[in-house]
Amino acid sequence: MSTVTAIVRAAGLAGAAVLAAACGGSAPGPAAPGQALYQRSLTYSRCMRSHGVPDFPILKQGPGGSLVHPLSPPAGMLTSPGYDAAFRACLKLAVTSGHNAAHYQATALKGLQQAECMRAHGITGYPSPATLGGGLHVPDFTALGLDPHTLQFQAAGRACGMGDLWQVLWWWPAGLTQP
Repeated sequence: MSTVTAIVRAAGLAGAAVLAAACGGSAPGPAAPGQALYQRSLTYSRCMRSHGVPDFPILKQGPGGSLVHPLSPPAGMLTSPGYDAAFRACLKLAVTSGHNAAHYQATALKGLQQAECMRAHGITGYPSPATLGGGLHVPDFTALGLDPHTLQFQAAGRACGMGDLWQVLWWWPAGLTQP
């Protein structure tokens, strides 16, 4: 091969590489942490929807890859007939935000069992927990029309191993402790 042919070939290859990179043809690098978090959240949401919770929120991606949560859950979602089964089926896919997955899942299942127990003890509108963005969430009872100060509510709470903790807020950010 002549020197001129080698130079032309090298220039052609270099030009092709520049063109491919400019057109997005380069090999993809590893996903950014925010994108990976969003993809895991999307997988969980799609699982919940495919298991019978069609209105389960699909989070939006915010600045820096953060997840943008809705201010409140869709009305009736946490007490809908298929929610508990979907919660159990999809829990393994929930975003845990770096928490120990086994501990996170055990805590979530305990919350689900407590919700089922509360409903079995007559608190029919008691919601199941939700997992979004690495946090475990339960709505504010009073916003749902439940009065945690009634004797029935308090008796059910004690029977279900919940003690006297009745004020829980919806959607506190993952990684932060509840106020």
